[in-house]
Amino acid sequence: MNVALLLVAAMALLGLWHYRRLPWRDPRRWLPLPMALLLAASLAPPSLPVAVGTLTVLTPGATAAQRRGLPWLAPLVALPGAAAPARAEPVPDLASALRRHPDSRRLRVIGHGLPPRDLDAARGLPLQFEAAPEAGIVALEVPDRVPVGARPVIRGRVAGPVVRVALHEPGGAQVDVATVDGQGAFSVSALARAVATVPFELRAFDAGDRLVDHAAVPLRIEPGERLSLAYRAATPDADAKYLRRWAQDAGLEVRYRAGLSEGVALNADGLVPAEAALTAASLARLDLLVIDERAWAALAAGERTALLAAVDGGLGLLLKLTGPLPPEVAANWAALGFPTTPLDLPPTVTLDGRLAMRERHDFTAAPVTLADSAALTPLLRADDGRLLAAWTPRGAGRIALWTWLDSYRLVLGGDAARHGALWSTALGALARPRPAAAAEPQLPASSWVGERAVICGLGAAAALQGPDGSRTPLQVAADRCAAVWPGTSDWQRLDSGGATQPWYVRAADDAAGLRAARDRAATRQLPAVPDSDAAAVRAWRPLPRLPFWLGWLLLASLIWWRERRA
Repeated sequence: MNVALLLVAAMALLGLWHYRRLPWRDPRRWLPLPMALLLAASLAPPSLPVAVGTLTVLTPGATAAQRRGLPWLAPLVALPGAAAPARAEPVPDLASALRRHPDSRRLRVIGHGLPPRDLDAARGLPLQFEAAPEAGIVALEVPDRVPVGARPVIRGRVAGPVVRVALHEPGGAQVDVATVDGQGAFSVSALARAVATVPFELRAFDAGDRLVDHAAVPLRIEPGERLSLAYRAATPDADAKYLRRWAQDAGLEVRYRAGLSEGVALNADGLVPAEAALTAASLARLDLLVIDERAWAALAAGERTALLAAVDGGLGLLLKLTGPLPPEVAANWAALGFPTTPLDLPPTVTLDGRLAMRERHDFTAAPVTLADSAALTPLLRADDGRLLAAWTPRGAGRIALWTWLDSYRLVLGGDAARHGALWSTALGALARPRPAAAAEPQLPASSWVGERAVICGLGAAAALQGPDGSRTPLQVAADRCAAVWPGTSDWQRLDSGGATQPWYVRAADDAAGLRAARDRAATRQLPAVPDSDAAAVRAWRPLPRLPFWLGWLLLASLIWWRERRA
């Protein structure tokens, strides 16, 4: 090698001597020197310090700035979907990359992070993660099951330039819209109109009304439990009227009794005959009893005893205020766990934020203040934090106090859906507990087509049925789990143990921000390599020969061309 370098130096000196009489503007006068340097560099390339044993992995989402800072000499691989320079080696997965680079001792991951298929391959190696900025819908909370007639609330968080989020029905109609707050949080809701498995769609827009991200919102709408409800009122009122109407439309068995005058009462037969007295036998057939303060005062001692015994056995009891609270009833209800303080006038309250209402509405509460305590679980609060409804456990049942007087105004204002969702949530929290349903397989929170998903809690003969009716048997391991690679997006049906369960698989381009957030969180949980260790293990590596050789060839061609012209 030393002899070759001496020959190159001799050739450079000979060239400079040969063209010494030419003017400096002629490239032949000075080109022999850079040609010699390039030729020497192609024979003995210079070296630069690089990290030894570090494999740089490009993942989807790597920014242009991150790509500009990539190492030139260290091994560089790109996972599927990652934008990468030409010098990066494309690989199908991280395990393949590690087989091609067996000397890798640590990983440097750039972008949104490693997908689930590559996490196992990376667990044995320390990792340096350079995450790309978050953008789009990065968190989403969707109810697992929704009873028909309810209004489920979808909550989430966005990042990046998103300022507005809209919820659309499967047909494309917009059903709700929300402006994100300072932390990027939002909440939207939709009415569950019929029993079905439907994917709503969430769309995120920036300040210029450009679509930043979109995500399917799969809702599993099921028929609710057929509850038996009894309502005892001292006199008919509007709130009881619309509550009873909603309960009947929702399919509940309703027993309504309201006093008209002394010794005269209105018995409205819902689906079963009304019963005048509260006895142990009649209460055993109920799931929930609603009673106002004056009807409570009119109860016989035996009825109160039977009622509280029924609550201990699981009956739900809603104490509903319709006006001022008599002192005797206030003392009774305080003994049940609801201490109140009387007010001179009924307070005006707003629930625009709590009910996600688009317009401001003022409502009225009973002239009492329900004290907050650790023993009470809130059911409803006003926007100013005032506690309007709360419940407390008693035995196997629950007792609640409701102080909102005019929820019926939601119906009169055209918000019957919110009125129904409000009472559906409240009564569902109080009703007599039902036997626990059989355990279903545990599905992943979000799954994408073509990506590995793990389902656990399966029976021995489990199968997956696609949207086209095709049936794929699953290989269930000893831990009752199976790996699935769904090939079609949309709703799938999982058959296990004779029961079927719907499962939604997202399209490959759906919920990009949610997918990136999942990969980012999973990658950050892997063992990290300290920055000092990542920078300390370095060695000198020679630069590639080809660029120097091509440079020498270009200059040699230029001298040859000048010689031909001369």
